[in-house]
Amino acid sequence: MEDLITVGDGKYKLEVYRDEFAESPRTWDNLGKMVCWHRRYMLGDKHGYGNPREFQESKEYKNAFVILPLYLYDHSGITISTCDFGDRFDSGQVGYIYVTKEQAKKEYHCELDERLETTIRERLIGEVKMYDQYLQGDCYAFKIIDEQGEEIDSCGGFYGDELAEVLKEMRDSCNDEFGNLFNKMEKHSSAYTAMM
Repeated sequence: MEDLITVGDGKYKLEVYRDEFAESPRTWDNLGKMVCWHRRYMLGDKHGYGNPREFQESKEYKNAFVILPLYLYDHSGITISTCDFGDRFDSGQVGYIYVTKEQAKKEYHCELDERLETTIRERLIGEVKMYDQYLQGDCYAFKIIDEQGEEIDSCGGFYGDELAEVLKEMRDSCNDEFGNLFNKMEKHSSAYTAMM
């Protein structure tokens, strides 16, 4: 495990590094269901649809309130998006993310209207963005070590492609006594951003 960033204040040392053991955000409680088909990768959520046509003929597809296409770009790593990458050689549609009308009503307890559709669409795009961060390895962890080299706090599973946001989430999960370490790291974040 190689440290990505290390800062200290004399009493404690904060190490931030890539979390190689981060779990997929698709294992969490998500609003959207992500169905994908790819011959080399297991992507999205588990489902029983053998191919896209089978899904498109299903009750869930026909009852979808919001459904967005998923595109994969596969070249020296993979990235996923709801927007087409426009590369006919290394990218293409790999699946869908969707929310049924019943799920939308259960989650938001309101009528299905345009405003709710926009809200859900943005939420699904956020779920895809976080999953993309996971696929690209933009997952981080931290540990705090005292003067004797003892690990006194640690946490992983932080996703993001901007260091300032990742550090803020880390700070919020940590004891206030270590806030100064995160502040110190954030002050030097422009130098570290190139490392991410």
